[in-house]
Amino acid sequence: MNDFYVGYLPKAPMELARFTRRVVTGVALMTVAIVLLLLRGQAPFPPSAFEFGKVRSFEGVIQAQPYAVLLVARPGQTDAEDRYSDYLLVAPGKHGADDLVSGLAGKSVRLRGQLIYRDGVTMIEVEPGSISLRESESASAQPTRSLGVVTVAGEIVDSKCYLGVMNPGSGKVHRDCASRCLSGGVPPIFISADDHQQFMLVGTDGKALGRDALREFIAEPLVIQGELFERGDQRLLRVDPKSLRHQSDRLTASGHFAQPRM
Repeated sequence: MNDFYVGYLPKAPMELARFTRRVVTGVALMTVAIVLLLLRGQAPFPPSAFEFGKVRSFEGVIQAQPYAVLLVARPGQTDAEDRYSDYLLVAPGKHGADDLVSGLAGKSVRLRGQLIYRDGVTMIEVEPGSISLRESESASAQPTRSLGVVTVAGEIVDSKCYLGVMNPGSGKVHRDCASRCLSGGVPPIFISADDHQQFMLVGTDGKALGRDALREFIAEPLVIQGELFERGDQRLLRVDPKSLRHQSDRLTASGHFAQPRM
């Protein structure tokens, strides 16, 4: 006769209890195995950081164009190309730092903020009201060097989230957030699909792009061509937004960086 469990009895029959324990144990082990497989299949988080809550003090010279940057002198360096470290500046939230540094271009300042960094590129989220003038010499203009015309495949992202504030800070899952950041004045950067090189996007005149000029191409697979410039730590890619065209999703897996034509 098969075991039959009656709900009001204090215990289930022995055979039915053993079977139930085996089923529960098997389901638990299978759940753990599935979770481990899913975790193993996830891409690792990039080596980025946002030092939230850790406010530091910085001293340097404001460079306002094409995007707000703090030039911090490197001790012992006298060569014009290596004399300064470049720190991109942004405001809290989804905003660039244009308003914070208005009228301060070329001025020596002291400010407080939180560091954001990834792959050798560093940014400061400036604490509003913390910028004060210093009595110090202004920085000499950084030399700008053309590296020629390049063709590169990848995607447009907002620099603040990509460098460390959000994880992931790229891809279609981040498109809406990136769109709001760029509309708020956060500098746009182009990330190459194959080796994740970073290029700050500027207009063909070398100036900052309009805040909504790239809206329809954010987080989309693109192949763009433009003249690449190097200034200090910055790599500036001059592009014409009107020349951008939507491409196949397959380009995100086959990005290429053409050698500059000198």
